[in-house]
This record gives sequence, C-alpha cells and structure tokens, in this order.
Amino acid sequence: MAIIQSQTQKLTQKLTHQQIQLINILGLPTIALEQHIANEMAINPALEYDTVEKETSEEDSQDAEPEIEPHDDHISEGKLGEDYDYKDYMDRDSLDDYKYEANNHTKDDEKREQVFFESHDFTVALISQLDLLPITEKEKQIGEYLINTLDNDGYLRRELVDIADEFSFVHEFVTEEELESVLTKIKTLEPIGIGAKDLKECLLIQLNHKKEKTKDTYNAIKILQSHMTELSVKNFDTIKKTLKIDNEELQDALNEIKRLNPMPAGSTKEAAGKAITIEPDFTVIVEGEKVELFLNSSKHQPLKISDDYTEMLNTYSKAKDKSMREASSFIKSKVESAKWFIEALQQREKVMITVAKAIVKHQRKFFLTGDEADLKPLILKTIAEEIDSDISTVSRIVISKYIQTSYGTLLMKHLFTEGLSTTNGEIVSTKEVKKVLMECVNMEDKNNPLSDEQIAHLLMQKTYSIARRTVAKYREELNIPSKNFRRSAAA
Repeated sequence: MAIIQSQTQKLTQKLTHQQIQLINILGLPTIALEQHIANEMAINPALEYDTVEKETSEEDSQDAEPEIEPHDDHISEGKLGEDYDYKDYMDRDSLDDYKYEANNHTKDDEKREQVFFESHDFTVALISQLDLLPITEKEKQIGEYLINTLDNDGYLRRELVDIADEFSFVHEFVTEEELESVLTKIKTLEPIGIGAKDLKECLLIQLNHKKEKTKDTYNAIKILQSHMTELSVKNFDTIKKTLKIDNEELQDALNEIKRLNPMPAGSTKEAAGKAITIEPDFTVIVEGEKVELFLNSSKHQPLKISDDYTEMLNTYSKAKDKSMREASSFIKSKVESAKWFIEALQQREKVMITVAKAIVKHQRKFFLTGDEADLKPLILKTIAEEIDSDISTVSRIVISKYIQTSYGTLLMKHLFTEGLSTTNGEIVSTKEVKKVLMECVNMEDKNNPLSDEQIAHLLMQKTYSIARRTVAKYREELNIPSKNFRRSAAA
C-alpha cells in the first residue's frame, strides 16, 4: 500500500493564555481576586500600585451621590462570549452610572467584610477539585454544568435526560451516558455523597466510600439497598428477620447510618459552627421604590505599569548591545503582561456590572420586599441572551459572587429559579411554590399529617398544578419528613 502525503486545512478555535486567564479572573470572588493580584505582582515586577490615583479617587469621593437605577430598560451592549477580546470593551459602556467602594462608602460606614455562618456555598470548591481530575475539556465543561445544577444540599434532583437536552441546546450535543460518566467522577469529590439523586443514594455513596468496612457497615448497606421503606416507617422486625440479625446488630447498623451526612453540602452539626468570611461583590440599596446597585471594588489600590520599567524599555530598545536587546525583550514581555492584566481587571468589572444589572432588573420585586416568593423564574440562559453573552460566562460570575442587601448577604446564583405554570396561566417560581407547600405542612393536623397526594390537591386549589412526585421532591429539598415520620414525631 502506497503512502501518500497530503495537506489539509482545518479551522479550530484555541484560547490564548490571556483569554484563559481572563476566564479564570471572571470566576474569582473579591477575596480570591486580592490574592490573585498579590501573586501576579510577585512574579511581574512591571506591576506596581498607583498611589496617586488612589489618593485622588478618595478625595473625589466625598460628595459623590449614587445614580444607578438598575430597573431601567437599558442593558449594556457587548459580546461577552467565547473570544473574550478585552479590546472590544475598553471603550464601550461608560461606568459612570456605577459607584465603586471609594465613591459609595463614607468613613462612618461599617466595613463590608462580614463574618456569618454559611455552609451551602460549595460549588467553587467542587469545581476546584474537578480541575485536578485527568479529564477532557468537554468533560470539564459538563462537570461544571452538573455542579451548577446541584441544589443547596448537594443533590442532583433533575433527570439526566432533561440536563442532556438543555446542555446540547446551549453548548454541544451530549448523551446521557456522557453525563453519567462525569457525574460518577463528581461523586468521588469532597464532601462525599455529593451528586446523589436522593437520600438513599447519598448515604450509600458514603458507606461504599469507606476504605475499611465492618460487619455493621455491610448491614447498613443492605438496609439502605433493600429496606429503605421499612426503615422509614421503623418496621425493624421485618429488617431483622430478612437480614437474620439480632437487636444489637440492628442497632449497630443504624448507628452507622446515623453517623452519615444526609445533606453533604447543607447544614450539618460539623458545618453549622464554621464561620467563614464573606466580602460582598455588590451592594443593593433600596430607598422607597428606588433600587440602587453598587459594585464593591476590591480593597487593593489601583495598579499601573512601573515607571522604571517603562523607562528601561525605552532605553534598552534603542541599544545596539546584544545583551541589552535581550534585556529589552524580557522587559517588553513583562510590560505587555502587566498592561494586559490591568485591562483584564477592568474588563472583569465591566462584565460583572453587566450581568448584575440584568439580574437586578429581573428580580427587582424581590429586592423591594426580601420575600423569596417574589423571585421571578430566571435561568442563566435568559441573562446570557439578554446581554449577548454565553451561559458559561454568566455562570462564572454568579457562582461565587455575593450581593449584600438589607435582608442579608446572598449568593447571586440563588436569584435564579425555575418556573412553573399555574392553572390561570401565570408563571411562578419554584421557590414560591415551595413556600406555599411549607405553609400547608405547618397548618396540617399533626396527628393526621397530609400525604403528598393531599398536598398536591391543596396546591392545585391554590392554582399550583404539580404532580405528587414533584411534591415529594420539593418536600425533600425543604427537609420536610414524610407523612409517617411527621406522625411519629407528633406522637
């Protein structure tokens, strides 16, 4: 067989180092950004603080008044998509409507840095672990998408077929098998039990992950695998008879189960007392019917290119000596890197403002009332299309950014919620339905609790048309026990 040599042309897209770094910067919360800046300054001597600009900014801030009203119809223009070319943005969309830290805080204001008890912000840590796995770029993209789909307790409640359809529409075609493969890898990440579809799988993942399994461990696995129903109604006699174990062995197995974490990403006894420091990236202030959005700039001073390096570059570039020309090449690379880094920081703020403004516009009623029932149905795709961006960009912004409000500090991603159609044709958020569901349970006869079917009927009377299995799903997400457990607790 003859060997034939031929040439073919192939068009591919490849992100530059600068584009990749910009993507990473977009996902950094304020505190992490400060560390990133410190690291960059440590390796690039061409970067230095612009103390003159900082002092001028503070002097100019004394009489500044906020002007932004994010409920207007204007959405900043600009393609924030896959090319991430910062040059497209540097001259667009003036930021005059937004006030930064120096402009929107007086000397008497409290520091924005807050310490409060928080345990559900786990997605950033999961994505960091995902980055360490030997997986392809597509698998990484799938992994990030799945992680962003997890609920606050770390469960993947949605069906893979629905996620596959959504991912294929937004990104590229993906099969359920591909999703399942990546999900299996996610289930190996910490905290163990993450990514399970229900409580049974969550507990089994934790038991099977144990390196040293005892007889009690295996009995616990058997109980969860085959006797979950009997366990939920405390039918211990059937469990003992089927597994051929005595009271002591049963109790030891139950103790194994009790030591597991039913909410791997939610509040636990261990996590409940863990205080973490949160520095909000945005502040929303409400005065009457006026909603104002502020971008809280980082605590770091403005950066600039070193005057010394600029002068050396001008001097060395004209030199004829070979060693000086080589030095000129090194200095030029550092200066260009510093220039790009400064522009990337500016670009980060522009993108963050654009995304936040669109979100606040959609959820204005919530910011006025603080009631989760007032959250409108909103998905990442809606914001991405509105600002002419892609979903991954919006996701990187909202996944780890916080907004400070008079009702507390919350993750931006919690402002996104799916929608349901009511019997009168309105679209309401799932959080509103969950709130009504909780009210139904709170008002029930504790000695004769409502079944999921009865709750679904009550919700139907209130125009919320959802199936019994959806009621069960929402009930689990709200950590409401089943009817039998609620009756036992009331006894």
